[in-house]
Amino acid sequence: MATMSVVDALDLSALRLFLAVVELGSVSKAATRHRLAQPSATAKLQKLERLLGVQLLERSPSGSVATAAGVQLAAAGAEVVAAAAALVDRGEALRDEHTHLAITTTRHVADHVLPGWIAEGSLQGVRLDLIEADTLTVVQTVRAGEAVLGFTEGPAAPLGLRSVVVGREQVVPVVGRSHPWYDRRRGLTGRGLVEMTLVLTRRGSGTRDVVEAALAPFGLGTTGHHVEVAGATAARLAALNGEGVAFLPRCRVEEALAGEDLRALPVRDVAIEQPVRAVWRGARPADPPARRLLDQIRP
Repeated sequence: MATMSVVDALDLSALRLFLAVVELGSVSKAATRHRLAQPSATAKLQKLERLLGVQLLERSPSGSVATAAGVQLAAAGAEVVAAAAALVDRGEALRDEHTHLAITTTRHVADHVLPGWIAEGSLQGVRLDLIEADTLTVVQTVRAGEAVLGFTEGPAAPLGLRSVVVGREQVVPVVGRSHPWYDRRRGLTGRGLVEMTLVLTRRGSGTRDVVEAALAPFGLGTTGHHVEVAGATAARLAALNGEGVAFLPRCRVEEALAGEDLRALPVRDVAIEQPVRAVWRGARPADPPARRLLDQIRP
């Protein structure tokens, strides 16, 4: 009976907030993501800790990290949130069966990959709702049940969701004409690259994550400095303006490379590959249109 009373008192919004803190490393950032004032977010998290009877987070001036218990409960919490979202999603499917598909995706996938998939898919008569966001928000949107299927970019599969890699892209370091390395022909090393001014997209971006994962062994974050920009378009413009070395999927810069407005730097000891993943809840997506699309693009 005591266990059931705890279950009855469980606040799914607090669980979602906790998962956001684990992913972002900050109560403040998680509160912003969920449109909460920080004191309200802190109170929700403390109530969740009291309800579960364990400390979930270690808080410090530099941020918040999950305790050992918090790490274990994060995985279980993600499953609870996904299961609740699946229940709601099933109810919606019964009301609007076979005629509606909500997809959330990064802008890069929406612009360069998804149109081809949709054109080749068997989705006639299906109304598509498209939500564009960064990789982190795509994951949260699918987990919350606001979209049936999502497409992300990043080095790791998301917590608490099923996923499959449906494509891979080369990410290239590029510079503009005014950059001192524009005419460089001799190969660079990863160590030399991280010592330069780098143009990186903001945290939550899949491209940012794959670049950090590839360059971490060479000291990224401990040497040199970087300019942070809102997204891939801003990174491309910053490179054209000579502000630093930007990292972009090759398909986004092919025209600029062909016209020699940008130059891809030769790097000998690191290749950056960006997986594109389809993500969903449950063994298979709940909606038949989503299953048809996934079956078509799955390797």
